[in-house]
Amino acid sequence: MTPEQEAFLAKKKEKAAARRAKPEEKANLGITSLMDIVSILVVYLLKSYASDPIVINPTAGQKIPMSTADAPIQDGIPIFVTTRGITFDSKKIVTMTPDGDIDPSQVQNHLIGPLYDQLAEEVDKAKQLAERQNKPWTGRVILVGDQDLKFSVLVDVMYTTGRAEFSEYSFCVIRKS
Repeated sequence: MTPEQEAFLAKKKEKAAARRAKPEEKANLGITSLMDIVSILVVYLLKSYASDPIVINPTAGQKIPMSTADAPIQDGIPIFVTTRGITFDSKKIVTMTPDGDIDPSQVQNHLIGPLYDQLAEEVDKAKQLAERQNKPWTGRVILVGDQDLKFSVLVDVMYTTGRAEFSEYSFCVIRKS
């Protein structure tokens, strides 16, 4: 080993020994920094929870109509009606014809059989829950329709929900600015 390499190694050992001999420093995080972090988290959580509590996720390819309505949507049971079918409780329960009408085998005098059956079950559950909580049951439906939906389909859906004891309707629209 050359004298330069030996000198380098000796110097390196001295530095390592000096680092080990130093007393350990304590890391201090100021209370101001912690308060900043907490206040930012509180503001974020308040903003996210204070926003509209009703979240509607349209089905794939669904075009929700635009409106100038300014009333906020009220809580209810969502029914998704598109030109391809009717979805309730994340299940497609009614299919449409290529023309955008409800399959005639599933409709009788404006009553959509499969939708009525599902809604009747939901009404029973909701009434039992409201009774246990000592709250009055309000039959409210949120109709999430497609902008290309035929009016006759909307009439059949509203008639069916009315027969299933739903009396209040909210229509999901996108607010024009």
